[in-house]
Amino acid sequence: MPFILLGLAVIGALIYGYVRLYHAVAGAFGTLAGAGAVALAAALLAALVADGVRRWRAIHGVRIQGERILSLDGTWGSLRVDAERKLGMVALGDAQSRFIFADIAGAEPVLKAGAWALALRLEHNARPLWQIPMPTRTHARRWAKILALAAQQKL
Repeated sequence: MPFILLGLAVIGALIYGYVRLYHAVAGAFGTLAGAGAVALAAALLAALVADGVRRWRAIHGVRIQGERILSLDGTWGSLRVDAERKLGMVALGDAQSRFIFADIAGAEPVLKAGAWALALRLEHNARPLWQIPMPTRTHARRWAKILALAAQQKL
């Protein structure tokens, strides 16, 4: 019930703000400018919300068939994280390893020979350091954040 009231309050505040914006701009520049200002403000707000949702999904994944899985595949192999079961799998060339989130000792983006990679450190593993190639610095930072959240059990 409190969330419904909070939602109604937010909607009411938005409508009040749009009305105030319209009157302020329409009084100074005319009716058409006031309507344009309200439309621009609504478009900016929609873009802000859409960007927030996109960023959330990039880190926390999307539910597909009841599972919340984030994965990255390439010619080098694959990296897969199952957020529901708290499991992960990394395959690099012929080497493959499965791990639980508690095994993650750290993950950080590194620049290796002019190309970005993700240095994934796993505890209790036959191969403690995995250098996973990444296409860009942004991908490396994103996956470092995903694995940091997984290590903290907050993914």
